[in-house]
Amino acid sequence: MIRFLGRVMILFHAAAALGGEIPLGLGPHKDVEVRVQPETVLELKLGEGHPHFWTGIVSGDYKVDEHTVLALEYFAPSGLESVVLRYRVASGEMAVAEQLPVPLAETWQPLAFDLGQLEVKPAAGHPEMRFHFALNGAAGTEVQLRRIRLRETNAEEKTLAANREKIMAEREAQAAAILADIRLNTEATLQTVHVGAKEITLIGRAAGPVKVVGIPPEMVSFQADKGAVDADAKPDAKGAFKLTIARVVEGSQKDRALWRWRLLGPDGQWASRAMWPTAYGPAVGRNIPKLTAPHQKGIGMPPVRNADHDIFNLGVRHATMNVVLHALIRETAAPGWTPWKFEGRTYYLNEKQIEGHDISLRLMAEKKIIVSAILLVGNGRGADGKPGMSLTHPEAELRGIYSIPNLTAEEPAQFYRAALHLMAERWTRADGSCGRVSNWIMHNEIDQGATWTNMGAQPLARYLETYMRSARLMHHTARLFDPHARVFISLTHHWAKKSSGSGTYIVRDMLELFAEMARAEGDFEWGVAYHPYPRDLRNPDTWKDADLTQDFDTPYITPKNIEVLPAFLEQSRFLFAGKPRGILLSEQGFNTPTLSLEDQRRQVAGLIYMFRKLQPLKTIEAYHLHRYQDMPVQEGGLRLGIITETGEHKLGWEAYQAIGTEKEAEFEKMAEEVMKQGD
Repeated sequence: MIRFLGRVMILFHAAAALGGEIPLGLGPHKDVEVRVQPETVLELKLGEGHPHFWTGIVSGDYKVDEHTVLALEYFAPSGLESVVLRYRVASGEMAVAEQLPVPLAETWQPLAFDLGQLEVKPAAGHPEMRFHFALNGAAGTEVQLRRIRLRETNAEEKTLAANREKIMAEREAQAAAILADIRLNTEATLQTVHVGAKEITLIGRAAGPVKVVGIPPEMVSFQADKGAVDADAKPDAKGAFKLTIARVVEGSQKDRALWRWRLLGPDGQWASRAMWPTAYGPAVGRNIPKLTAPHQKGIGMPPVRNADHDIFNLGVRHATMNVVLHALIRETAAPGWTPWKFEGRTYYLNEKQIEGHDISLRLMAEKKIIVSAILLVGNGRGADGKPGMSLTHPEAELRGIYSIPNLTAEEPAQFYRAALHLMAERWTRADGSCGRVSNWIMHNEIDQGATWTNMGAQPLARYLETYMRSARLMHHTARLFDPHARVFISLTHHWAKKSSGSGTYIVRDMLELFAEMARAEGDFEWGVAYHPYPRDLRNPDTWKDADLTQDFDTPYITPKNIEVLPAFLEQSRFLFAGKPRGILLSEQGFNTPTLSLEDQRRQVAGLIYMFRKLQPLKTIEAYHLHRYQDMPVQEGGLRLGIITETGEHKLGWEAYQAIGTEKEAEFEKMAEEVMKQGD
């Protein structure tokens, strides 16, 4: 329920801003019981669903450059998992400010949100300027809040801010060094890094003798150890050289098939850029076919455990599968987890979870459905607020649902490689005993990194450098088994417009820099996993999407202008071996605002319209409908599925089944009727 508590509004606003502080009143709230105690204390009891409340409208005294802290005090004998603070921006949208843990407190404790670090500032003076608190915790949890206010930064916070500025300056310097390194002009070059069954062959050119340095996965290229020389290269009279290096060093179990290699000049300076593997020998990889499908229709795969699942009646030939890495493998022993060795170290596998994926993948293979796995790294925390496993990046923030993988040191990088090796070896076997994964989608919506692939506040180049290494490690691991394997970069429908809030990036800029980084260190066959939802996720009438253009400066790419994406990637600088990159539309769908027949017809129109747009776009290989089943509670009220939460077919199910068949014409007529309404 949503309701205002007028009494609370009066109590909170009775006091004027004192000492540079602005008291915040209470606005609407939902899924939480609110009782007002003396001294304007709010006693909250969390309900089922998504407990949250808004503040009242912020007074005109609010100055974003002065009131840089939102502070409160809380009393919580059992604590909360966390509180997420959102705020209004000038466009009217809400953006995430920060997520903080709320440890148990048996006396009043302070809690402060830092608004000074926000890239996009709150919209002071906006007629609906409010803050929003999302309360994460178990239903029935009780917490008390008081003195919710905006204030100036205190001395301690100013010191912390200075430290933050120092950290950001260091990260900016590293980002600049990364860009300078990939743009380094050198006469010497490594042209080929050929991975064979036992040896790695390096082919290159140099004006004189150079040394060869190996770079392990946990190293950033420009920070590689110049003392770690593996070989000397002596070019012939024409400046060419060829040498071989063992994949596994004698006395070690570490495979260097995923390493980069770099030339070092006699002056101690880098004589070439780093180079990842560029080719594989005939003894590497398995004799398995490249999978193709006759059409683009696909689905975000729910857990499937039997061959008569209704999903197979839709006629889909593509599916995505979420794989949360820490659910498969861990570093320490635990009941029910099986020991498994990788490169001399013992890890532990959740066989039950892995076998569940195997079952789904075998069923998909039987139906000739091409599977793309979405790799997700957990961002769980211990009681001390620190990451619960080494796979989580040490700079990741609590607010991230998932983390970018930790590639900052040897042990976590080896752990990550172990997870990738486990999946690639298992899900590409020639006998198909565990099913098949053809494509590997690297994490989720990285332009919304703060939410979906968190690494903390980062300059774009530093963020993408880590993401590139993650993608490279998956690509080169998979290519040791599947000669056709590809990785895909996951992006939202934002394009040339940066979305609100901190920790977000411009999609077009990310693609440009990702491609440049790939070319600089040996291009590889990456693709794009795009999420072209309608402009407004709640409105299925995508044919009416506003503020779009047909050029590369469009702020969004939605179904209405989807052709912009393949056109952009068909530019020469994005081609691989002269061909356009593969594109998966790996998550998108059309909402039914209600379950009324009218709204279900609007969902049908969106689906028919989308596939009409896809017909001439041959580089778009798949359209993965999100989602199969409505989950309005988990998805903020959205009903994107084609069956209801109780399992009944919506009209969209019948339409999606019909797409690509003779029955599609019946729904085309319906779609035309819907799209003509309101013209």
